[in-house]
Amino acid sequence: MDYVKDFIKSAREVVSKVGGEVYLVGGYIRDRLIGITAQPKDIDFIFNGNIEKFMEELENRQYKFFPIKQEIGIYRCMLGNNSIDISLMEGDSIEEDLKNRDFTMNAIAIKLSGDKVKVIDPFYGRRSIDNRIIKNVTDMSLENDPIRILRGVRFHISYGMHFNLDTEKCIEKLGYRIMDMPMERVFKEFMLILEKDNQGKAFEVLDNYGILKNIIPYIEELKTIGKCAYHIEDVFTHMNLTYCVFKDILNGKVSVEGLNLHVFQDKIGEFKLREYMSLACFLHDIGKYEAYRKDGDKVSFWGHEMKGAIIARNFCRNMKFPKKAQSYIENIVDGHMYPLKIFKQNSKDKKNDFYKFFSKYDGYIIEILTAAYCDNYATRMLLDVENEKVRFKMFIEEMLKEYELYCSISEDKILNGNDVIQILNISGPEVKNVLEDVTRFRYLGKIQTREEALNYLKVKINNNYI
Repeated sequence: MDYVKDFIKSAREVVSKVGGEVYLVGGYIRDRLIGITAQPKDIDFIFNGNIEKFMEELENRQYKFFPIKQEIGIYRCMLGNNSIDISLMEGDSIEEDLKNRDFTMNAIAIKLSGDKVKVIDPFYGRRSIDNRIIKNVTDMSLENDPIRILRGVRFHISYGMHFNLDTEKCIEKLGYRIMDMPMERVFKEFMLILEKDNQGKAFEVLDNYGILKNIIPYIEELKTIGKCAYHIEDVFTHMNLTYCVFKDILNGKVSVEGLNLHVFQDKIGEFKLREYMSLACFLHDIGKYEAYRKDGDKVSFWGHEMKGAIIARNFCRNMKFPKKAQSYIENIVDGHMYPLKIFKQNSKDKKNDFYKFFSKYDGYIIEILTAAYCDNYATRMLLDVENEKVRFKMFIEEMLKEYELYCSISEDKILNGNDVIQILNISGPEVKNVLEDVTRFRYLGKIQTREEALNYLKVKINNNYI
């Protein structure tokens, strides 16, 4: 069912009955001119006339509108997951209304009322689209709403279009004002950029236009440090490469056996985990500037993951990320070095090291292992004298298998709290500790069955556990 065509037909019939003017505007027109034929999630209309009568007649046709901003005449109708927005015309003409739009490619209208459908393009938006140019409608377009800069970057990334020189100058001039805008809007536009960025260009583009340093702390400082025994590149370059590796994993250009990409399809709020994960991959070394130490020729970043977790948490909190997303990103940044440390230790008792890692970061393990792999891949694609990239990939794949085992054991309870209470005569946190011990011994292969677990409890009694 084409809800767009159905509504346009109804809108034309209603406006011919109640009078007024109705125009189709916005992204629907832009996308069709660009060549995107997918069904849009939302469409926008401008109405000039008695909007109450217009709404009343539409309601008779089963279109239920509700006010979004009634004081300025903006209404919405939800059709499943799709939405239709109708706004009262601003100014005395459609041309005056379109003048308030952000970019010329979005300042095109189609008049639906009257005998003939008419395209209205006072700012040559079709020419901009043909020339692959993102051009602000007026000099005040970005001045009045700097958030539009982020929208422009999204269009640049999504459509492969480029800003014209005048718009670039406006962006360079006004980029610092983005963070003065409501954080909820900044968050949404920032995340939409990551959502649309399939090629891993987002942070490079944001940086090239001088925008990124206004959004994320320490960007300029991180460009000045990083070269050490493990890196030939600066920290910012490495962070960006790590982000690109994750995008390559999502695109199938890089594969990791046992990594289930479906986990990144879950959502926190309106965005998928893949977007939050993308950001976590970029932010993984954000703490290196604060952790930077130099002793003679020796450079170190000890504890950068802990400092980075704090910086990431504060950044996400300031940007009004959902609390669950804040915790998600913080834990990934905090834990991203853990797998590499186990790998470097090469302990004979690595199963015990695995268990400590799994129990500490349970709920974020797949993400941390992915971030650790992307981090190492980004490092070793530039400097890998000992073939570590291949060996570490095998290690991550091993850890993914071990985590599957850990999860299956954790979910398959062979003892419960009542068993522990009855046999050991204890209560409270001690019960949980005993059950965790049983899980650990099962993972390590020291306990296989319920009978062996019960015997373990009896041994505790004999050893004067209580």
